Parts: sequence; C-alpha cells; structure tokens
Amino acid sequence: MTAAAFILVAAVLASGPWRTYEVYQPRIERHFVVDTHTQKLKYNHDSSLAWFKGRWFCLWNANDPPAEGRPGQLNYVSTSPDGRMWSSPEPAFSSERRSANPIPCEKGTQWQPNLIVVDGELWAVWSQNSRDEHHGCYVSRLTDPDGQWINRRLLWKGDPHASVDGSPWRLFPTQNPVRLRSGRILAPVTMMRIGPPAPDAPANVTSWWARVKRNSVLYTDDGGRTWQVSTGAMQPKRSWAQWEPTVWEEPDGTVMMFARNNDMRAQDQGGAAPDQMLLWSRSADGGVTWSAHQYVPLETVASRMHVLPAGGDRFMMVHNDWPAGRFVSDRCNLALFFTRGGGLDFVAGPGLTGREPVVAYPQMWVRDDAVLISYSQGRAYRSIKVVHVSPLPRPDRYYVFARSNLSPSARPTRSGQVGRAFRFDGYQHIATREVLDLSDEGFSVGAWVKPDGSGVLLDTRSGRPAGGFVWGVSRLELRPFVYLATAEGNITSSLRLTRGRWNDIGLSVNNRTGLVMFYVNGEVHGVTYRPPAPHPLRGTTGHVGAKRMPTSSLPGLTGEVMAMTVYATPEFGLQQHNWLHNALAARAGRQNRSPAARPKAHPVIRLDPIDEAAFEQDFVLPDVGGGVEVGTVDACRVLRLKGSGSAGVDLDQNSRRRGDRVELAFRFRIERGDRHVLCTVGDAREPARVFHDRGEVRLAAGKHEVRCGTVSGDDWTDVNIVTHDGRTAVRVGTSDLVEVHHHPVAMWIYLGEGYRRDAIPSDYRFIIDVGSVRSRVITGDPPVSSRAGLSR
Repeated sequence: MTAAAFILVAAVLASGPWRTYEVYQPRIERHFVVDTHTQKLKYNHDSSLAWFKGRWFCLWNANDPPAEGRPGQLNYVSTSPDGRMWSSPEPAFSSERRSANPIPCEKGTQWQPNLIVVDGELWAVWSQNSRDEHHGCYVSRLTDPDGQWINRRLLWKGDPHASVDGSPWRLFPTQNPVRLRSGRILAPVTMMRIGPPAPDAPANVTSWWARVKRNSVLYTDDGGRTWQVSTGAMQPKRSWAQWEPTVWEEPDGTVMMFARNNDMRAQDQGGAAPDQMLLWSRSADGGVTWSAHQYVPLETVASRMHVLPAGGDRFMMVHNDWPAGRFVSDRCNLALFFTRGGGLDFVAGPGLTGREPVVAYPQMWVRDDAVLISYSQGRAYRSIKVVHVSPLPRPDRYYVFARSNLSPSARPTRSGQVGRAFRFDGYQHIATREVLDLSDEGFSVGAWVKPDGSGVLLDTRSGRPAGGFVWGVSRLELRPFVYLATAEGNITSSLRLTRGRWNDIGLSVNNRTGLVMFYVNGEVHGVTYRPPAPHPLRGTTGHVGAKRMPTSSLPGLTGEVMAMTVYATPEFGLQQHNWLHNALAARAGRQNRSPAARPKAHPVIRLDPIDEAAFEQDFVLPDVGGGVEVGTVDACRVLRLKGSGSAGVDLDQNSRRRGDRVELAFRFRIERGDRHVLCTVGDAREPARVFHDRGEVRLAAGKHEVRCGTVSGDDWTDVNIVTHDGRTAVRVGTSDLVEVHHHPVAMWIYLGEGYRRDAIPSDYRFIIDVGSVRSRVITGDPPVSSRAGLSR
C-alpha cells in the first residue's frame, strides 16, 4: 500500500455513517394515449402531462400525415380519470369547443405544449409558427376541466419576438414550467435568433439548425400578468447547438438547468460524443442569469429530458439511457435516473419502455407515491404513450437501481397463435446459416408480411467485395422496393401494402432483361432497370428484418413475418406466387388463389416459424443479450449481472470538487465466464473499472491497470473501494490496497459495466450479495496531511 493510499483510507475509515441497500423494483405499466394503429393522427410528438382537479391531462402536437412540421399541425388534448383509458384527441387551442378564443392555424404549425398548475388553474405554455398575426408564444389557462382555454399571446413591446442583447429572438417553449419557493414561475424555452446563421455553424449544419440559439426561461413574479425573458445560456464556441432545457430548484435555492446538445451529426462527421449530449448550467439569481453550458459526462442521445423532485433530497430525471449513435434510431430505453441533493451525478436506473423502438421526449408528473410519464413512440408513425411507475423510491432508503440499457434484443419474438410468425420491432433479425447461393441471372422471393411500418425484409449485401441486394418496404407509403446498387437506386413499386394486416407479397428480378416484377395481394407491377446490376447478386448471409451495416441508413422492419421463401431463379410468375400464397393461406385466414403452379426450382431458403426442422436447417437466431436479474442464492438476496448488465448505486450527496470521499463495499461470486466488469466508478469520460479476468481482479483507468487480488473457486470475494479527488483505490479480500488516477467531475458508481465499450458475452455472469453492499460519504476538505499525501 502506498503512503498516499494509506492516509486516504485512514481518513475515510475514521468516521461516516454506512448506508445499506435494497433493490428498487417498481411496478411499471404502459398504456396508449393515442395509437397510430387505430386513430387518424399518425404523427404525435412533444407531449406533456398534468393532474388537474381529479383528471389527467395530456397535451401534444400532432398531424394527420406521418411527418413533423407539416402545415396545419395542431396541439391536441386528451384526458383520463386514471391515466389508463384516454379520451379521443381534440384540438386544444384552435377549436371553439375547447377554447374561448380559438387560435387559427390553417397553414402554420403549433408546437410543444407544456403544463403547470398555478393557484387552481392549469396553464399551458406553447408556441405557434405562422406568418400572420397569430405567430408567437402563448400562455393558455384553464380553470375547470370541462371548461375552455383562454389563450394569451405574449408580446414584448408589441412584438412576438423578444429583444435580447439588441437582437430579435423567436421563443420556443420546451418543457413543463416550475414554481420556485419564492413564488417565481420559470417556463423553459429555447431562443432562436432571427437573422443570419451562426458564424460558428459548420458547413453541414443548415436551415433553422444553424441559427444562434440560447437555452433560457421566461419568468413571472406576479402570477403571469407580466413576463420577462432571461438572456439564457449557450455552449462556448457552439452558439447553434443548444436545445430544449429543463429546470429545477435545488435545496440551496440554486436553479439547475439540463439541456440537449443539438449536434445531431454523426461522430465521424464532427458530431458530439455520447458523453457530450447532455448540457448543464446553473443560476444563482432565480433564473435571471445563467452560467455557460458544460457537458454532463453520462452517455445519452440528442433528445428532450425532464427532471423533477422525487421526495426528500432525491431528484429524478427521465431520459434515454443509451449512447448516441445514428440520430433518431438511437432513441432507445427511456429510463429513470436518480441523484440526491444538488449536483449533476444522476445515476441510471430502471428502464421504462422495454423493447419498444424509438422512444423519446418524456415528461413526468408526480402524484402521491407514483409518477406518470408520457412519451413518443415510433419513427415516422408516432404514438403517445404513458408509463405508470409506482412506488417511488422511499426518501429514507438506499437502492441499487437495476438498468435496462442493453441493446434491444436482436432476436425477434414469436407472435400469433402457436407462434406462427416472428415479430420484428426495428432492431431484430434472423440470419441465414449460409450465403444465399444466387447466380447473376436473377432470383425470386415470396413472403407473408404484416407491417406496422417500413423496413428491411431481406438484406444480403456484403461489404468488400460488394454484392447482394436489399428487399424492403418504403418509409411513408409502404411500397415494396428492391435495391441492386443500380443507378436507379431503390427500384420501387406503385403497389402498396396494407398496414396492420397480412399481405402476400413477392418479387422476381431478371438481371438479364432488367425487369423487376412486384406482387402484392394478387396484383402485379413491373419496373425496368438498366441491366445487369453492377455487383454480383450473390452477397453474403441473408438477414430477415435488419442488416445494420455500418453505412446503412435503412431502418429495420417493424411488423411481423409469417413466412419467406427465396428461389435462385427469375422464372417465377404470378402462378408460382399464387402457389406460395396458397401454401399458407389457411394460416393467414385467406382463400386459395388460382391459377397456381408449384415452382419447378427448389428453394434456396425457406423461413417458416412452425416448420422447426426447416428453420433450424436454414436460419440461426441471434443471442438474446445480457441484463440484470434479482434472485436468491445461499439465502442471500442477489443481483445476477449477465454480460454487460449493470445497476446504479444510490449515494448520499457528494462533491469531488469539495473534497468529499466515497467508500463502497460489496461481495461477489463468479458463476460463468472468465471476464466480468464488477464495478465502474466515475463518469463516462474518466471511469475506473474493477474487473475480473481469469481468476484475477484488476483495476483500470485509462491506460493504467493494476492487479488487486485473486478469486478462489466458488467462494464469495470481498471488494472495498475508496474514491476521492483524482484517484480510486481498491482492496480485494485481504490483499493490499491499490489505486489508479483519473479525474471524473462527479462520483457515479455502477455495479457492473457502467459505460459501453467492448461487449461481454451474455452467458458470462456473476452475482452480488445485495445485503453486502454498503456505502458512506465523508464530506469536506481532506485534512492537510491527507492533501499533502494525495498531491503529486
């Protein structure tokens, strides 16, 4: 043990209360507010919630076509007595039924209603973008749940654009307002400067995205009679890249702001890293002025988040517990994050949205011992859903928060009666065991598909040398297409699939004549291209559902596949497709079709969920992934961490900058595998990891790695961790204490792998005895002798 490490441990062990832990396991249930499968509105986004006089209110902006920002986009409202069954959506502020003074919006767009209850009134703060006298930011008030909104447009010296630092700014409300203990009300907004693009905007950032922006608040001290606008905050040297702040008041009266880094570019195009996607600022004067934005070094995506008090000194954030990748597609796994007191070290906890693809823009409302959260679900077709979470964490208890931040399972689920089909949610696939044996003459394929959205049906592309093809369904109109790398790009049919119903579809490609024949529910459409295709039709193994090549922008399929058969021949007409139709017609509830003729060729592959022998011969399902389980071993309550699974540790308020020290103790046992991350300490940029590697426990930070001790057989192994200032020290069993240097901004601690890096096989697993987990925080500057020993 080094002298510095000894002084550190002696100081920590001298005092401080130990915290013991239990596992946080709330009840989680999800319900639709508006479901695009069954209702007219296909684009629904930017929702907010409030409990008002015995009723839940949910407001959001929506469009009939599945596209954002189309003219006529309105703010809608739905209500519910219990948060489970919701009324049909109605325009909130533009209809005579719901508003005393409706705001017309025939060619403009309404955006992002945000809610707060003030002195017995429900307020909504929202905006309209229209080139008329109705353009601007609004505060609408409702005094009775069955009454009408009274809409008021906010003006600054008669202008809907506020003047700040000598420039006009459009005001865009973003999240629910908050009321400070002083009575002041803050309404978070992003301000967009009217005028030329930001001088520091990169060349690949254009349109509204390139405008100068500041994250700010509107504030009122007189119950909404008059409003002022803060000058706000922005990132240094990135005046264009801030968006959608949320604010809350800390115990000492400081107002904290989290916000989205709106750099949506891919990292290889100059975009931000996952640990730069969340921004923070502070205000010491109730929101009037703000510090410059800095990064919160946890991994998330470019999207809206929300923060609320959660009882006692605990605060709760809902956001995507997921590292940024391809914009929008990376919006996975909405989760709860927790911290105590003031600070930015929100540790990730339970996931809320399960396997649902593309989930974003959550807003919370706490009522009694539960929280209701609304969110958007879907890519082009977006629904609004709510998730009920109860109970909330008890203020006087400490928890380990099991996470769900592993990749959505790549394995499709069985669906329908007796598992007659596979369900794909945009991320799943089934891979062929062998390369599809196709010649360059052409091929034919048929399938039964029930699409909920667009995506890949079959992708056989290879990288280098290039080859293969893609068969899929286009984004908006559900038209089948095939991609052969020809100058025509996607070769698309005029035929359309029916969403939410079984479709009998087929494709024949004749690479000699340049003819593609599409078949959809008995209809036929031919499209020509200039033959031959520039690359061989024989590519690599086929992927049903999604391929996810690094350079691919094609989404995976959302929907079900009952069957798929591929033939290595272009000589495949309507009669052959009718025969394929008839082979499964009874299972799909359809009648036989004639005339029909059995194909002469033998299939290259045949996907049939019921025919297990044929399936096993041609296909392989991907690994189901890792995760966290709660169980009992040796009469102990345990967490079983599989693969890259992890759990956040609930710590007392602490600050590295102030000189606080944190100690953590637990015991573990290896069940399977030879490499496991046992614990992660620090932030996403400067983590230290305690890991097991083939019988040894090691500690690593950056390029520095030291040996801690050994793991013997099936015995429990004790681990003690001390983290302070610029170092983390670990003792394993009775071995000497060892340390590494790193410089995180706060003290995030996870059991397991806290931040993504190389995947750990999902069948590797270890257990942690929950009853053995303890922590304590010693607050204040270290003693002079300790400071001297710690400095180098």
